[in-house]
Amino acid sequence: MESYILALHLAVFAAALLQAATGIGFGIIAGPIILMVMNSASAIQVSILLSLLIALVLAPSLYGRADKPLLARLLLGAMAGLPLGIFVYLQVGVDLLKLLAGLAVLSMAMITMGLVKFGGSGHAPSDSRVADLLVGVVSGAMCSSLAMPGPVVAARMMALEAPKETVRATILVMFGFSYLAAFAAQALMVGISSDGLTLSASLAPATLVGVLVGRYCGAWISERGFRWILSIVLTATAVGLLWSAA
Repeated sequence: MESYILALHLAVFAAALLQAATGIGFGIIAGPIILMVMNSASAIQVSILLSLLIALVLAPSLYGRADKPLLARLLLGAMAGLPLGIFVYLQVGVDLLKLLAGLAVLSMAMITMGLVKFGGSGHAPSDSRVADLLVGVVSGAMCSSLAMPGPVVAARMMALEAPKETVRATILVMFGFSYLAAFAAQALMVGISSDGLTLSASLAPATLVGVLVGRYCGAWISERGFRWILSIVLTATAVGLLWSAA
């Protein structure tokens, strides 16, 4: 059991580092591992709490770089999607949660891999407020049910060909609001697991160390390298989730 706990701390450190450097990564990497270790839907609450911790540490310094109009539309959609995610969380078992997460992340990986391989569309698509709202709805649902609001937002911003710092800032600021709302929804509609709170507290130091290291790593990542990292992380996580669910 001790080896599992050590591996969990290392995974949380690496996931927090990646999220601080790129904007996503914690829910995608640590979330499935926590889910596999706990083998309970309470793992989602642990991922939400630790992701909220990361967002609260990073978001204040990044707010000025975020795309404010896009952020507002994404948050509006996310608030509508949160109750849908809670419904999914309450209705399905842990194995189905893994399967749904794997399929969702795999779809995002295919989109991002295609954009990286072919260098984007060659021009940024025209502004679509409806598309942004729909992305927000899906992100909110994935936040409250899977603690993974980032992949769909990252894919949307890559399609818009936003610079890496804008992607990182917008996503992390959005996390500060969406994870707080998701935790409140979990507390009101599901209840908070005492085991989840205990594990969250024990993993918080590894999370904070990962954030501190990741803040300095982000500056060394190129635009293209940033997109490749997102694609690889999404693909590896999807495969792991689907394998675990099977």
